[in-house]
Amino acid sequence: MAQTNKKKIVIEGANSPLKFEVGITEFNKLQNDMLPTNKVAPSENFLMSCIDDSQKDYLVELFDQGLGLDLASIVAEKFKPEMVFTVKK
Repeated sequence: MAQTNKKKIVIEGANSPLKFEVGITEFNKLQNDMLPTNKVAPSENFLMSCIDDSQKDYLVELFDQGLGLDLASIVAEKFKPEMVFTVKK
């Protein structure tokens, strides 16, 4: 099944805006790969799979500053729609 809908996410606050395109395939892979003892590598892989190709070197610089997990959390959170669930008895 081909993935067609990707959400564009731009993060400001770095030296230049970071531009990501995230689809459900990338998001689900992050969720499936995340383990209590393995968070950094899946986070960085997720971001590298979604970042604009021209920004990959800059993103690696941010990884070298320990920002991979933080950035992945922001991008993943922005990918999901805001939704409130209520459990009824």
